[in-house]
Amino acid sequence: MSNHFSHLLSTWLPLKDKANWVLGAVIHTRGSVYRKTGALMLLSDAGHQLGLLSGGCIESDLLLQARKVIALGKSRRIVYDASDDSNIAWRLGIGCGGAAEVLLHPCGTDNNFLQLPAVFSYLQQQLACTYQLQINNASASVTPCARLFSQRQHGSLQLINVSGGDEKILTTLINPLPHLLILGSGVDVIPLCQLAIVMGWRVTVADQRLNASKRDNFPVGINVLNLSAAELDNYLLQQIDGVVIAHHNLRLDAAAVAALQTHEMATPYIGLLGPAKRKADVLAMAELSEVQLRYSIAGPMGLALGGDLPESIALSVLAECHAHIFGSSAVPLSEMLTQSIQYSEVATPDFSMNQRVK
Repeated sequence: MSNHFSHLLSTWLPLKDKANWVLGAVIHTRGSVYRKTGALMLLSDAGHQLGLLSGGCIESDLLLQARKVIALGKSRRIVYDASDDSNIAWRLGIGCGGAAEVLLHPCGTDNNFLQLPAVFSYLQQQLACTYQLQINNASASVTPCARLFSQRQHGSLQLINVSGGDEKILTTLINPLPHLLILGSGVDVIPLCQLAIVMGWRVTVADQRLNASKRDNFPVGINVLNLSAAELDNYLLQQIDGVVIAHHNLRLDAAAVAALQTHEMATPYIGLLGPAKRKADVLAMAELSEVQLRYSIAGPMGLALGGDLPESIALSVLAECHAHIFGSSAVPLSEMLTQSIQYSEVATPDFSMNQRVK
């Protein structure tokens, strides 16, 4: 199962009345940590752990703390500080060297399950939402908003005036699953579908040449349509974050390129099968030039990872698509030292209520 919050909620909803639950949230970090402010997970007194707030280092202790929250009916704030030899994080052997403060709130019928069913409803409609979690009492609110996939999107703590007083609130954007559209149904796109599913993405395959035997080749859980690109409706296309055009046919690829340029889409990644010469031929057949393109087209698509098997090509293409959607340069992290400020929260957090775990 993917760790995307949409998948966690889909697992949690059938179980929400069968156990007592706690929502865990990272509300402060300092230095190098695995998850940043705004990361969420769900824990129960039946032993469920849905999601991660670290690389797996603190989750067993979080389950113990969650059971205390349930037993006492009170929220808890815990600091895990790998630089402090008196802290539980040191004894757990966490190697990241940073610190994270985690908030644990009861999550049940008394507080409308912290509005998590509403969050799931928005995500199912392919809508993003702004989730606001109050720090000092176990309540939350949620409002729909536009999708915004950006590199390492963090939540933030804010002071907001509520009922005449200031409340400290964790605000975080929760995006729906990225949605990949594949135009073409050759056997070489099957690994691309499989990898996207492992990533937790939604996948739609559309090809006017599809038949029953071809449909059976594709993984369970994807949407398979016997349609050309021109026949796809606007509602679907407005949900698409990445497109791969791979008909293995110049005429069909050209028709797909032309059709996509006429629709309202949210600046998607569009990748085209084949070398640069083939892209030029496709554009010529579509009677389009580079400067006329409403949405740019990657051709050849993918990152230079090496390998020529369908699985390697799938990794290359999905990596480039992922980088585009999440606003990343796809430059190796080891070469991004001058940009390291994006990857750490340099401000020292206010651990005014740091509860040291014994």
